[in-house]
Amino acid sequence: MRNILSIVPLAALLLLFAVPAAHPFTGEGCASGACTDCHSLTRDEAVKILGSGVDNVLSVRMSPVNGLWEVDVQKAGQRWPLYIDFSKEYVIAGQILQMSTKKNLTGNRILSMNRVDVSQIPLSGAIVVGKKDAKRRIIVFDDPNCPHCAKLHVTAKEIVAKNPDVAFFVKPFPRNRDKETHDRALSIVCAGTVQVLEDAFTGKPLPKGTCGSDAVDETIRTAERFNIRSTPTMIFPDGRVVPGALEADAILSLLKEGADAPDSKK
Repeated sequence: MRNILSIVPLAALLLLFAVPAAHPFTGEGCASGACTDCHSLTRDEAVKILGSGVDNVLSVRMSPVNGLWEVDVQKAGQRWPLYIDFSKEYVIAGQILQMSTKKNLTGNRILSMNRVDVSQIPLSGAIVVGKKDAKRRIIVFDDPNCPHCAKLHVTAKEIVAKNPDVAFFVKPFPRNRDKETHDRALSIVCAGTVQVLEDAFTGKPLPKGTCGSDAVDETIRTAERFNIRSTPTMIFPDGRVVPGALEADAILSLLKEGADAPDSKK
């Protein structure tokens, strides 16, 4: 299974800050009361601490780990959390793992922060694995020459066989933009069948794509708009963008998390 640490890569930040040192615990009541009784971090303070290391500070909240603030930041169009300790002297750019649940809390937070608007992704030319009217739809950007895409396709078939309310809408995406791959992607779109998609994954000759569809070019534009660069990349119903050929249990877990999230019920 692909390690969830690699789902969304963190930017490598080497930040050196000159700020006044302070003991992280400043009063007698902290151990027995809420951490916020004794400690605070405003957005303006976080901006001052992080300086030019980020483009924007989006929000500040308590992290899942006592003694750290979780600071959502933006840099070069990407968003992720950093952590500032109560002393406001240390900045941590890394992953928080919850050992009791085996969850990567930082990775999950990054996925949530970088959601896209699923309604803005055209489904024209998509090959449907599963039922077209399935309630839970996962959009997949697949390169027909990508072995990892072929692996995910096998997993997708296993999932829909056991979960008829899940379907994968596969958008053929010539990642490297070369003519040969573009032509194979167009052949898949024009045929419109799972069988031709599978033939592409196994390297078989494909029928010529002469249907005149612009779905492949539209998929390329959509990938550029949402900064999708690798294949396979899955877009979950709640807009989380997840690259990589995950195994079935990880995909179903992400689907459940999205359905259980408070904002998914709005």
